[in-house]
Amino acid sequence: MKRTLVAAVLALLLWGMPALAGPQTDTDLDGVVDNSDNCSDDANPDQDDTDGDDCGNLCDADYDNSGLVGFIDFSAFSNAYGSSSDLGKDHTEPVTGPVGFIDFSFFSGAYGSTPGPSGTTAGTTACP
Repeated sequence: MKRTLVAAVLALLLWGMPALAGPQTDTDLDGVVDNSDNCSDDANPDQDDTDGDDCGNLCDADYDNSGLVGFIDFSAFSNAYGSSSDLGKDHTEPVTGPVGFIDFSFFSGAYGSTPGPSGTTAGTTACP
């Protein structure tokens, strides 16, 4: 009897608990649930994050991690344009370089805004 009860409790913990936690949301439909997605509003199944700030390349043009995409970021982007050596400025997946027009289009759209959002860094300056 005790073994059956212990087995039932273990089965509930191992298989039943995720179901009790409620449904997992994947807003951008990239196959990564929002609370684990480093760019939760933009589909990025590769989860590329070349600068390691937990904010994915597809939603992060804030290269100095100040919380705002500004002139310093523009200067860094300008220096990387045409290069394959600074993949942190590549905003297409997979991140392979070179940094080009599509990346500039992304950067110009992000200028003056905050990076993110990211479920992995929610509420931090790097990627709200």
